[in-house]
Amino acid sequence: MGILVFSLTACSNQKTKAQKTTTVKETSPSSVNHSVNMNALMRTIGIQQLKKKAVAPNFKLKNLNGKMVSLKDFRGKFILLNFMATWCMWCRKEMPHLQKLHERFKDKDFVIIAVFSDREGVRAVKPFIKKSGYTFTENSGTYNSALLDPTGKVTNLYRVTGTPTTYLIDKSGNEIAVAQGYRDWSKKESFTLIENLINLN
Repeated sequence: MGILVFSLTACSNQKTKAQKTTTVKETSPSSVNHSVNMNALMRTIGIQQLKKKAVAPNFKLKNLNGKMVSLKDFRGKFILLNFMATWCMWCRKEMPHLQKLHERFKDKDFVIIAVFSDREGVRAVKPFIKKSGYTFTENSGTYNSALLDPTGKVTNLYRVTGTPTTYLIDKSGNEIAVAQGYRDWSKKESFTLIENLINLN
């Protein structure tokens, strides 16, 4: 697992250097050269591909409905694991893009898991989600994937030192990449990357 290097004091206070204007041609899943094009897409979006594939640490947290949920419950789906907080300005800025990503891929083998580090837990997160109208944590399966980490146990397990931080986890449960700080997940390049990652076996 790569070590993250930005400040813990609050959410990331600036966009990452990776918000570049490089144009990447959108391609269909069948025509993508995974070893080359997906690496290029990750660089364009500002995602750090992990050099060694490793199983993502499993964890259990309560969701907004009070149900204990495990990361393994989502095995077989491509997971975007996002560490966030309701008080984090850059997290709030990123959430509309996560919503668009959810709407684009909600009927595929894809799930967004949002781990909220708010110390007030459900008292802070549930009203926020209800008021905002975001549905990216509502899945077609059994579980609501807005998870509560008020003690920071899981956040620390993943060595998160600033929010938002995102891990991409393949269908077998392996960490494949990490994204530090805010980014626009609703860009064409992001859609192309996620679509191709979903289609990998």
